[in-house]
Amino acid sequence: MKFKDELSKPAKVKPDYEVLEIIDSLSNSNATTQEEKDFFAGKIDVKRVKKGVFLLKEGQIIRSTYHLFKGCIREYYHKDGEEKTVEFYTSGDSLSNVGNPLNEIPSSINWECMCECIISIFPFAVEREMHKRFPRLESLCRIESEKNYSNYRSAMNTYLSSSPAERYENLIKTKPELFQLVPLYHIASYLGVKPESLSRIRGRLRSS
Repeated sequence: MKFKDELSKPAKVKPDYEVLEIIDSLSNSNATTQEEKDFFAGKIDVKRVKKGVFLLKEGQIIRSTYHLFKGCIREYYHKDGEEKTVEFYTSGDSLSNVGNPLNEIPSSINWECMCECIISIFPFAVEREMHKRFPRLESLCRIESEKNYSNYRSAMNTYLSSSPAERYENLIKTKPELFQLVPLYHIASYLGVKPESLSRIRGRLRSS
């Protein structure tokens, strides 16, 4: 009977110290007053997410902003029965609705974890509450959003004006870790070429 009782007890879950450390750093990053610290301490949600999990699927409405602390997330959409990769997010990147979150328009893209990831989740409802209670933080968030949008436009212009070989070289310089985290056929899709074309690009660069 004692053995049966032991089995019925919930298993002990080891604390995830890496996640706890991130939560602690976030609680104090932008907060300067005790009220702000208390707000973040009660609202911050940081999770370890398994490979293959989708943060967002086509047709769903995005209701949160995500920040990636570890891992890689692929953004893609479907066209003519194929997956078209448009972005890779790695440590330090944020994922959000580039439009107005109040519009609640169903998504046309997917966010898929390419490996185990650690992310923070910040619902739009919590963000609106934060803006209402702390105008100083709203100003900081607006500045950060404008900077992120400017960086996105700059990256998009660079992508559109470059050849697949130039995109490949830029990817090696800016996100070399991708080649350890993502299959080459996804990278080929991002570059706008077939996998065999990517092999030829890689071969030419090695020989030069």
